[in-house]
Amino acid sequence: MKARVTVVGGGFAGLAAVHELVRWRRRGADIVVTLVDRRRFNVFSPMLPDLISGRISPLHVCYPLEPHCRRLGVRFLRADVRSIEPERPAVVTSRGEVESDYVVLALGCETNYYGRGEMARLARGLKSLGEACTLRDRVLGMLQIASHVAYLLRRRTLLSYSRLARVCRVLILEKGPELLRNCSPAVRAWARELIERYGVELRTETSLAELTDDGVARLSDGSLLPGCAVAWAAGVTPGRAVAALPGPRGPAGRLGVDRHLCLPGFARVFAAGDVAGAVPPGEAEPLRMGVQFSLAGGRCAAANVVRSIEGRPLAVFDPLDPGYVIPLAPGQGAGVVLGCELRGWLPYALHCTVCVLRSWGAANRWGVFADLWRRGRYDG
Repeated sequence: MKARVTVVGGGFAGLAAVHELVRWRRRGADIVVTLVDRRRFNVFSPMLPDLISGRISPLHVCYPLEPHCRRLGVRFLRADVRSIEPERPAVVTSRGEVESDYVVLALGCETNYYGRGEMARLARGLKSLGEACTLRDRVLGMLQIASHVAYLLRRRTLLSYSRLARVCRVLILEKGPELLRNCSPAVRAWARELIERYGVELRTETSLAELTDDGVARLSDGSLLPGCAVAWAAGVTPGRAVAALPGPRGPAGRLGVDRHLCLPGFARVFAAGDVAGAVPPGEAEPLRMGVQFSLAGGRCAAANVVRSIEGRPLAVFDPLDPGYVIPLAPGQGAGVVLGCELRGWLPYALHCTVCVLRSWGAANRWGVFADLWRRGRYDG
């Protein structure tokens, strides 16, 4: 009898797991694969800020899941995940229960509003295509995120960045004492200077205390800002279905997994991507959330499912870490690549190159490249 494998979540880790399972099936593995996601599309989240600024078309950051699964011979079930039952294992969805022999959890994370219902209702997160498009439309209507908003406004008003404050105010609120606390002091100073050059006001040790229905924001320092469009990027957390699972938790509520990406106590349930707090061999802390770790984790979890079915030893998840890049503004970024600290246009160019290469489908890759090439002349 064929083994039933259910992948929950169609993001980077989920699609990587599906592709790996299909590769093993073509090599003779006796498995049936199902992908479950509430969305019709995979959304290329690293490019959502560029969508807000108008540099990237929405068509080029989303990739339809159902036809992709059909081409791969994978069943696609569009449904909300209500709960995970790891003992069986099974996935309970809004369209019924999906019985499985193995489950790969790749649900990712969602915006963390820290229990503040009014923020969830009135502010906009930055985790979905709909949120990004809504925020972009509000910016166009109100002339009010950070450096990408300033980029958009400069194109619309033809004003220099230094004069944008006369049209509107763009603010970044940071609850802590420093921006980009995990970066070096040199990068933090460079980022602050860059933000100010874009006409963006940065307030540290300040948070959003209240947001009213009519768009009035009250800050923790007591100041009031009327007519605000608010983008909420204060953190992420796993969804409710994952939060209800038993077992250890890491930072941001991520699932504790063993070195094979298996949930402790549940030999037939694996987790990968942002939802999994994987700790590499020799390290004390979980890997940071990142696309490269999601792709590697999805492939490792899928391979370990097949190894488990075949009774072979499981592989240890020990991904290569080439570094990271933070795109801070159109044409400007910072990060550490192969141990070298970079800032300026080069890390941003690396970010764009990697986004083109990692986009799903040839049409999306070409579309992202064409958008960046065509609109790059506005980066000044």
